[in-house]
Amino acid sequence: MKKLLFIAVIAALTPLRDAAAWGRLGHATVAYIAEQHLTRKAKANLDKYLDGNSIVYYASHMDDFKPQMLVDLGYTPANGPRMHMLPHTFSVGEDGEVLRGNRLPGDKVLANCLYYVEQSADRLKNHIREMDDSTRMACIQIIVHSLGDMHCPGHIRYPGNQTIGYFNVVLKGSEIRYHTIWDTPILQAPHPWSFSDLAYLLDRCTEEEQAAITAGDIYDWGRESAAVSKCIYDVKEGDELGHDFLMKYKPLAEAQLTKAGYRLAKILNDIFGR
Repeated sequence: MKKLLFIAVIAALTPLRDAAAWGRLGHATVAYIAEQHLTRKAKANLDKYLDGNSIVYYASHMDDFKPQMLVDLGYTPANGPRMHMLPHTFSVGEDGEVLRGNRLPGDKVLANCLYYVEQSADRLKNHIREMDDSTRMACIQIIVHSLGDMHCPGHIRYPGNQTIGYFNVVLKGSEIRYHTIWDTPILQAPHPWSFSDLAYLLDRCTEEEQAAITAGDIYDWGRESAAVSKCIYDVKEGDELGHDFLMKYKPLAEAQLTKAGYRLAKILNDIFGR
């Protein structure tokens, strides 16, 4: 009963789709690309831990069930300031380096999406047999979702610009929050692909190109994502955007999805392919 009450309280305080990246289409595309590049052993282990479900099935779980995931990860009222939304963004400094996160009041836990991927991967690698089913599941879901989040151009906070696109523009005659464009509209213009169609069209890199994309660590990937994504803030509040805007930035969105898919596969293979 107390657990259910806690979930209800957090649900009331937490908007479920706040700061969502890519939407269902983008997150499913990232997971589907990754799934095509899992080793046989990694697939078998994930099948076991996910009860036979695809990672695609859980790609947006972190957006849809934040309150439940907080409970599954052990964020109880006794943990105080750790009862916050699971982070979906990260910040970079003046030099373009990824900041390790903002410290929460009275808490030493660093809060950004890169940290949560790193922490969850470490827990799964080194403590998976000690974890209960719900915690293990939550860690896998965080990795699958947050790898997509960290590659979304609208999820990076820059010095002097912490908005993550939370301002309004006019897209093809209709007012819309700029951040929302980087959710799904940028991916569906001009074609309303399914996630499997989009993954099929994007997963075209050679083995050499994939090796280059997956080189380095998560902070190298964050630094690169921030560098290539800063251009989206050439757009300012109130700007009127049309087809030219969508065609200019669509390649960036698609490239980020592709990189996220290959990098997600690398992390999952490192954890479950051993």
